[in-house]
Amino acid sequence: MAAAIRNNKRTFSIRANLSVAAIVAISGVAQADPVSLHGSTTVVSVILVPHKAEIEKLSGQQLDIVGNGSQRGLDDLANGKAQIAMISAPLDSEVTKLNDIRPGALDRSRLQSYVVGELRVVFVVHPSNPVKSLTGVQLVDLLSGKIKNWKEVGGADQPIVIVAAQPGDGVRTTVESTLLKSASLPDDTRAMPNITQVVKVVAQLPGALGIIAASSLDNSVAELRGSSAISLTLSLVTMDEATPAIRQVLDAVKKIVGPP
Repeated sequence: MAAAIRNNKRTFSIRANLSVAAIVAISGVAQADPVSLHGSTTVVSVILVPHKAEIEKLSGQQLDIVGNGSQRGLDDLANGKAQIAMISAPLDSEVTKLNDIRPGALDRSRLQSYVVGELRVVFVVHPSNPVKSLTGVQLVDLLSGKIKNWKEVGGADQPIVIVAAQPGDGVRTTVESTLLKSASLPDDTRAMPNITQVVKVVAQLPGALGIIAASSLDNSVAELRGSSAISLTLSLVTMDEATPAIRQVLDAVKKIVGPP
């Protein structure tokens, strides 16, 4: 009788362990690792956050979204920290800048780019600023630091404070590449952690000149008119052959946003 009880206990223990193992296995299948997207805060605010639930539903994948700037997103992609990079500037420009900083950081031939949208770059000032338009030459002189006071372009006698996202941001890179011929903004540029904070600073700083995407424009600031239009390309970037999970996310985004 004692032997039978011991055998029954052993059988129960084995079955219990098998049941736990089965539950763990089933849970592992049901909860696959999320697809990670790092990079442009503009792409995050315009596409990923507004449509996150819909993208996840269509793709069958969970998304792990980190807005840390276009160049950082590409760097994370190259280092295996992200599966998809989000950028808001031409890919070749971002690759060149990143490789200038750290030679060999990115192999352009391994990158695939998928355009998912287009915006325009907007320059904004404090509502109290009487300067509401500039010529292209004046704007370049302000952004390069050649003109340092608003009175030089018909405004008040106050220093010009350029406000932009931190270096590596796609909007900033686009402006530097397009208007400054790949030169950088002045060293005293007030750099914000992300593009959405630029408007908040300009709205509080009478001498500010902000650089943003049109999607961030609101009535707390005034748009500076007269400068040439600068287009901002929004893209998702992958490395090498996309996995089925990554492909599902890309297809879902393209279906939601439609043709660029």
